[in-house]
Amino acid sequence: MPASTGEQRDSLIVGNALCELPRVSAWVHDWAAWQHLPERVAVNLDLCSTEVVTNIVTHAGGDGAQRIVLHLGWQDGDVALDVEDEGREFDIRQVPEPVRATCLEDAKVGGWGIPMVRHFSDGLRYRHEGGRNRLTLFFRAAAPPP
Repeated sequence: MPASTGEQRDSLIVGNALCELPRVSAWVHDWAAWQHLPERVAVNLDLCSTEVVTNIVTHAGGDGAQRIVLHLGWQDGDVALDVEDEGREFDIRQVPEPVRATCLEDAKVGGWGIPMVRHFSDGLRYRHEGGRNRLTLFFRAAAPPP
């Protein structure tokens, strides 16, 4: 397993546009392959990174020139995905779980991205510093099968 001292860290900067999602996905999968991560971890990283970037692009506000900075690396034996943006302050931990519909007529489209990120990551941390949001998601590299 790769060392957990942070030397296996990589970064990507993308623009504030949904057309950047394929770049994010390719970067995540390339890094996961370089680190010999299990496919399940790579898929969870891809799912969560694209969901977080999608939320920033569609909900964070700010101008179209906003940069989104992603970092992948090791932290205490886990894979850590850091996502930084310049949008309005938003702490993912404060978002309540959506209410599940009891019948199809009551079901709403949307609102499940953040619960999905919570489910497919193994932990998260948020802070707002210097006018930037910084979300860190953690993934166990040897996570047990579902």
